[in-house]
Amino acid sequence: MQPEPQAGEAACFHSANCDTPLVARDLREIEQVEFGAGDLTQVVAFMTQLTAAGDGWINLIPRITDEDERPTSLRFYTLFSGGSPGVTMGTWIPESRNRRGLVPASLGITHVTGRRAAAQLQSLGVPIPQNWFVEQDHPRRGLVLRIPPDETHDKVLEWALRAAGALQPGPIKKWRGHVYLPAAS
Repeated sequence: MQPEPQAGEAACFHSANCDTPLVARDLREIEQVEFGAGDLTQVVAFMTQLTAAGDGWINLIPRITDEDERPTSLRFYTLFSGGSPGVTMGTWIPESRNRRGLVPASLGITHVTGRRAAAQLQSLGVPIPQNWFVEQDHPRRGLVLRIPPDETHDKVLEWALRAAGALQPGPIKKWRGHVYLPAAS
């Protein structure tokens, strides 16, 4: 049995039925932010921080009611069966570098409409900006966009909230952001 990691230590995972060596997983801190569509300052600051680190991500979840506590992670059945927890959710990932070079920032939107989102957003008056690249537009897996490096965080966040709001059935009272900070090594 593996000992529990101490604060600031990486957790190691190993399967007893596998010859794979121990793998260290970096620990992440998660910040939660509640915000309205008119006050994006705190979320934009986190976007700037994650971009500088080239690591982390932010989940953007609409709050339908004051007591609304929806999960921010995709469940197993969502990934493999196309089932959905019934809420539209956006995920922003900053640009980063890998061995091939610069990987542009991405914005993903999972939705429950059962149709492709790009055409639907166009008809709802929230077209995808022309210089953004549609990497995926799938009825069950969602919409994934690549964002050019020169796009401002304010513009990306404003568009993401408008798009997720247009695809979400029902009015949105507030937003909740779960910020997955850069990994602690």
